[in-house]
Amino acid sequence: MSKKKYFIIIVLIAVLAATVAVYALQSPRELAVGVKAGDTFTYKMTGTVEVPSDDVPIPRNILDVNNVEYYRVKITSVDFPRVSYIETTRFKNGTELSYDGTLNVKNGVNTGEGNFWGIFITGLTKGSLSRPDVINGAVVNDTATRPYLDGDRKTNFLRAEAVFYDVDDETLSRMYNAFTYTYFDQQIGIMVELTDMRIYNDPQIMMTVVWELIDSNVIQVS
Repeated sequence: MSKKKYFIIIVLIAVLAATVAVYALQSPRELAVGVKAGDTFTYKMTGTVEVPSDDVPIPRNILDVNNVEYYRVKITSVDFPRVSYIETTRFKNGTELSYDGTLNVKNGVNTGEGNFWGIFITGLTKGSLSRPDVINGAVVNDTATRPYLDGDRKTNFLRAEAVFYDVDDETLSRMYNAFTYTYFDQQIGIMVELTDMRIYNDPQIMMTVVWELIDSNVIQVS
């Protein structure tokens, strides 16, 4: 075989390799959500607070959390990457607050009056970006199995820690450490449990709010 033919073969192999590489970069795993219109998810909310002494007032927002009978999210439409929903907070006195919202699951941005962010891309695994469009965002820390009435399901764990200024403090000198531990179903991408802990510096107060999925027409929780 002549040197010219060898050169042509090498060039063809190089072109083929480059084509495959470009295709791989342009064709990542197909992203999708597992929720659909009509899905509902109902959560129980529980708030606790630890204060250094009895003369330190208990923050009002903890009292409000413990007056909630349930918090419900109903999916109204899915147009990937946007998921629209209605969030309803029902209080123990019988009153309700309902808001519409739309969450972009790729970047975590909410539009509308709703604030629910506990919907994620389906099929994420350990090490995956929780929001694919946020390059330096939080990644899935671990995946474990949880038992449900309809069988075991894989659950992703997401941990986030940050320091914030207390916006209710006019001097902007009060800060708190926030620790958020989120568990969401790997197949559906819906939050099933959340622990939100805030530790304030002055006075030293630790507030914890826990969300637990207690009912759904998709996952047989109870």
